[in-house]
Amino acid sequence: MNVPPNGGGESCGHDNQLRRFRGRNTSMIKGDFFCLDDRASDGLFDVVWDRASIVAIAPDRRKEYVSLLSKLMNPGGVILLVTIDKRDGTTEARRAGPPYSLDEGEVRRLFRDKSWVESVTKLEEYDEMVTDIESKKRWEKKGLKTMFEV
Repeated sequence: MNVPPNGGGESCGHDNQLRRFRGRNTSMIKGDFFCLDDRASDGLFDVVWDRASIVAIAPDRRKEYVSLLSKLMNPGGVILLVTIDKRDGTTEARRAGPPYSLDEGEVRRLFRDKSWVESVTKLEEYDEMVTDIESKKRWEKKGLKTMFEV
């Protein structure tokens, strides 16, 4: 089902339609996050799973992302945030994106001092360069030595 985007201004035209996928007890929305608001999402969220979305947007829009997210969360809501941390490699490779590198410290800076955030907890991390040989080859060609999923 397509839902009309709004709240994102002119950049949220027909080509940026949000699509909703419904299950029995859950629904998912696919589209431009910056076109999403509580009307388009059919209310506020109890749970958000960001599987590397924040690292797909330009770093200068991260504060905007967090601000919009704050408007979409129910009180007591939970965010599961998965990021990419390019810790070691050439400067160019670490800065290139998407995905753009976002380390734990920056996540904490983005979410600290927000009245709606109770805590920021790192659950786990692993170096994709160690766990996935094909991925290692691809990222090494781009100048990276580590590629942590956090």
